[in-house]
Amino acid sequence: MSVQAMSWALSQQFVTESHARHVLLCLANYADQDGRAAFPSISSLARDTGLSPRTVQYRIRDLENLCVIKRGNQAIPSAYISQKDRLPVCYDIDLKRGAQHAPGAHEDVTGCTPEHNGVHATTERGAHRAPNPSINHPLTIHNHKEGDNASEGEGQKAKTIRKNPKFDPASVKPANASEKAWADFCDMRKTKRAPLTLRACEMIAAKLANHADPDAVLDKSTASSWSDVYPESVLPGTSAKNGKPSRHTRLDQVDHTDGLELDVNGNYQIAGDGQ
Repeated sequence: MSVQAMSWALSQQFVTESHARHVLLCLANYADQDGRAAFPSISSLARDTGLSPRTVQYRIRDLENLCVIKRGNQAIPSAYISQKDRLPVCYDIDLKRGAQHAPGAHEDVTGCTPEHNGVHATTERGAHRAPNPSINHPLTIHNHKEGDNASEGEGQKAKTIRKNPKFDPASVKPANASEKAWADFCDMRKTKRAPLTLRACEMIAAKLANHADPDAVLDKSTASSWSDVYPESVLPGTSAKNGKPSRHTRLDQVDHTDGLELDVNGNYQIAGDGQ
């Protein structure tokens, strides 16, 4: 494959018919850098171009008539193909025909004249200094993402610094409360998205400090989904659910023999019934 020949075939404006240009481009693919020794078979060109073999033959004939291609050294394909009856025709492409003029080709100079951006090739007397070209550094998508990630990272770091260290309310349980009652209360607050702070824990511990049944106070707040504790709602000896005095409180302190007397058999009876 010749990059030079294919580049010429793409840029030339001498051959304008679409099928002929396609055949010329594929033929240049088999030539050397000088456009010579291209000997693909008709079937290969038909496969490359997607045209029928007959159409390829017609377009090659047109290219020969335009003197864009000509028959080359037939000994070259003979050196590669042993079957003499199936030798393809070797073509040379005229890369000078139809080539575009390079910048400066029509000027009174040798070779090409380089194009300058904001710079004078030679300094003329009295000529003003050319302005400095602008320096643009376009921000690519990759750099933009890196910048965003850096900004986000700095923002997260700043937020982390501003926030207090992670606080575990279970570590500051009131001294007179059980771990279970306190853990249930903390979980309830967390479920309500109102986690306990150190200051809140200290205030709750102060409220429960002198209460006879702190677990009942915590359980009542947990069951009622209260964010705070209310020791006055649970009086000593009352139920944590309804605050009413329990019928089973201080039963061991009641004198059950009051108003009774023993009979001759050692059984209790109401005083005065034996008379």
